[in-house]
Amino acid sequence: MRIIYRNGKTYTNSFENPLTPITKSLYLQFLKCQNAFHLIREGVVSKPSTASFGGYLEWGEFLTLCKNQFPNFPTIEKSPNREEGFVQSETYIKENISHFNAQLHFQNFVCNVELLEYDKERDGWILWDFRPIGSIKQDILRSFYFYKQVAKGMGLHILACKIIRIQTKFVYEGGPVSPEGYLLVEDLTARLESELGTREEEWNQFQTEIQNSSEQSVPYSFLENNPSCRSLKACLSPSHCAPGRETAKEIFEYRDSSELAKQWFASGYNSYDSVPDTELSPIQRIQKEAHKTGTVHFNKESLCQYLSNVTKTVAFLDFESVNPYLPIYPGTKPFQHIPYLYSLHIWNKETDSLTHKTYLHEDVGSDPRKHVLFHLQKDLPTGITIFSFNDFFEKLIIQESATVYPEYLEFWESVKSMFIDLALPFKKLWIYHPAQHGKASLKEILPCFSNESHFGLTIREGQDANYQYLRLIKKQVTAEEKKRVLEDLIAYCKLDSYGLFLIYRMLQERLSVI
Repeated sequence: MRIIYRNGKTYTNSFENPLTPITKSLYLQFLKCQNAFHLIREGVVSKPSTASFGGYLEWGEFLTLCKNQFPNFPTIEKSPNREEGFVQSETYIKENISHFNAQLHFQNFVCNVELLEYDKERDGWILWDFRPIGSIKQDILRSFYFYKQVAKGMGLHILACKIIRIQTKFVYEGGPVSPEGYLLVEDLTARLESELGTREEEWNQFQTEIQNSSEQSVPYSFLENNPSCRSLKACLSPSHCAPGRETAKEIFEYRDSSELAKQWFASGYNSYDSVPDTELSPIQRIQKEAHKTGTVHFNKESLCQYLSNVTKTVAFLDFESVNPYLPIYPGTKPFQHIPYLYSLHIWNKETDSLTHKTYLHEDVGSDPRKHVLFHLQKDLPTGITIFSFNDFFEKLIIQESATVYPEYLEFWESVKSMFIDLALPFKKLWIYHPAQHGKASLKEILPCFSNESHFGLTIREGQDANYQYLRLIKKQVTAEEKKRVLEDLIAYCKLDSYGLFLIYRMLQERLSVI
């Protein structure tokens, strides 16, 4: 079958039946879930979004650093008409011209390659990918294999596959980011060759599936088809893949049940009650009982021991941070979390008085860490218990910042043993509310035990807070919008620490009456 491109669409030679081009992302989707691949390809469901908060704010700078390693190479600009890009790449290839954003196609397979470089001495091509990542994962190797198959289908002699990624040990010294230390060039050719058997097996399975699906209808049903998904919890379209999944959601709420839930569903279980106790772990049995009775599970003995050394006055601490892959402040590394805001609630149980302290670093052009430490040391009473949710993060923030500013190392030493992780009782299921539906994040727990919720906030999660402050740093906001963003950040962080107080007080009240 001859493939023809017209007006940015792919057609058979009859011009009657447009085909959905098979992209790299569709191929990767196939390797995760065959059903999802077919559903997306046929337009039944939308492709899952891979966009991340704030990625585009740094991508342009990263891409420029990568491109600067190859001066004078032309770039194929993005165009609504994909055919123009294919034609331009074909022209460059015929003339042996290296070019960025190469647009490759073979039959119904299409891909964009960050750089297609021609090696004159060896008369062949090098495939380059630019990724703001710190390590190589399987999807990178699978992507290169896909690029290579399309390129080989076009008759290109591929010499090597290389990537430019981030050197995570790079320490920023100020000024323009030095590409020599920041960028890490890796030749993945040998690794791809060593895993060739695995990659070929995946590709052959993919080709077989495409061939079979072109000859007969695809059995989407989870029960009829050999399940390829890792977890039905994240199914794109249960109504197609797993009829009945919508009404069997309870079994997918069991903790630590990703694989088990698939088996339970296939066995016909559809509720908490339907799963026999013999198939449940102790934690899952606690969930089942709480949902059957509609009551809160509360392990008084474990919680009394957990809170046995808590001081009378306690603090509740929450940080917000940015972790850019392009370091901003001297002495920082890629992806390192830099605190710019904290919220601190201090509660005296004896007087039932609650005090709130906060610090937000508004001078976005300067390093906030020293200022955060200065104010936190001043605001935090000495010798009291400090509660955080998943306290590893808060402790790491203080430790790393104090390492850069040694005058605060004594402060760090004085507080590091005072932290208690308020997430622990919920992870261990010493306390469990049926309305949690198996989840244990602060945002899921808080509405179960109080009248507070993050739902009404403009900023509702940490990733968005990270992104919003990065927008301020990158000067992506007006003066008026900056004021609003700063207010939203304070409100978000304040509710996090206040929520910790509400949860702790609830635990104390329950312990006093049980």
